Amino acid sequence: MKSMTYGEARQIARDLARDTLENYWPSGSYPVDPVAIARRAGIEVYSSQLGTDTWGMLVGGDNNVTMYLDKDQPLNRMRFSAAHELGHYMTHTTSDERLSDYVKAIPVGKGYTDKRSDAGRGNLFEVIANEFAGALLMPEPELRRMTKAGDSNISIAKTFHVSVDAVAYRRKILAL
Repeated sequence: MKSMTYGEARQIARDLARDTLENYWPSGSYPVDPVAIARRAGIEVYSSQLGTDTWGMLVGGDNNVTMYLDKDQPLNRMRFSAAHELGHYMTHTTSDERLSDYVKAIPVGKGYTDKRSDAGRGNLFEVIANEFAGALLMPEPELRRMTKAGDSNISIAKTFHVSVDAVAYRRKILAL
């Protein structure tokens, strides 16, 4: 199995996010609703108390996948959590050859847990899910347009319904 760089992983995530927007969010309107996209993709989505250490979870089932989002997180964070878990799902359901050596179907009763700590942040799948979430919620073409127009991080965050920190990080990653 060929090893994958973080740069390659981020590009795959951006491509998956672009394809997801084209297939499940054709209106192109903002803010993008990751929960609506997840439901259109066939994921059951629930909001519940997940404890003090978990933002979200994605769990495989017999014929479905279920997403759980911690109801006690701020709305913008919940949107990111939903987009992050959707990124895990899309990673496992894509036909992208670049991932064929890395992913299989999500097993029944298994999945992903997005912890509130930094544990696992360097894991390739977490890098992909985080980059996917940023690219889904703040599509690169629109972010580039807004940056070129001189929009502030605060203005951009309001448009996309994300945190100012998320905008700053995405702009840094994209060298904007």
